[in-house]
Amino acid sequence: MPLYKTPAIVLRSIPYGEADKIVTLYTLDFGKIKGIAKGAKRSRKRFGNTLEICSYINLSFFEKETSELVRLNHCDLMRSFAGLREDINKLAWASYFIELVNAMTAEKIKNKMLFKLLLVFLNLIDKGILKEEIQRIFEVRLLALLGYQPLLDHCLGCKKGLSGEKNFFSVREGGILCPVCALNHPGLVSISLGTIKTLLLTQTILLEKVGRVSFSPQSLRESKTILSRFLEQYLGKDLKSKKFLEQFSPSA
Repeated sequence: MPLYKTPAIVLRSIPYGEADKIVTLYTLDFGKIKGIAKGAKRSRKRFGNTLEICSYINLSFFEKETSELVRLNHCDLMRSFAGLREDINKLAWASYFIELVNAMTAEKIKNKMLFKLLLVFLNLIDKGILKEEIQRIFEVRLLALLGYQPLLDHCLGCKKGLSGEKNFFSVREGGILCPVCALNHPGLVSISLGTIKTLLLTQTILLEKVGRVSFSPQSLRESKTILSRFLEQYLGKDLKSKKFLEQFSPSA
């Protein structure tokens, strides 16, 4: 069995039996993987405290053809993000991002940009940058990286650019309809041109600058509505971590 090594972020870690753990990780080189850490609850030398949720680690593992789970061999901690687990508000934010990634990705599909996205946003939370804009930007960028980006730069119906102030978002079709094309379409959500332009900006802004982005109150309300509904349609459910987050951030 070859030994693989890769940076990884711990998405989930649950006890298994008396001494083991089942761990879900998002890795730089292999995408999401799930593995078993034998003796993790006893072996301080090989695993220590590296398998806590959000931990950023260097992981080595074996892959067995006869098992869906990889065998975790050793972990070196690069950053614990301990502050995310010690502050209930930060934990709520981090849990939402972590669960979104876990819920929306299949196993063993490499996406290095998604790994970077998650790492950058965990760092923002750890620094205490808990602006609602951060949630919206993460959602938009995550959707784009996974190929589910809503169409925002022209009307789905007539294909023309958007110029009027009032337009509509179709959750079912994943894009914008102008007022004319929106006629006789049920279940649309009103969205202003300003919000559309703001969301388009979030798709291209450098990740290093997202902590300084500010939305207008109207754009915060509208973007929350359309992205929440769009994600719920894709996932088929509302995430537990989102409900947890809203207990501490009612406007989120």
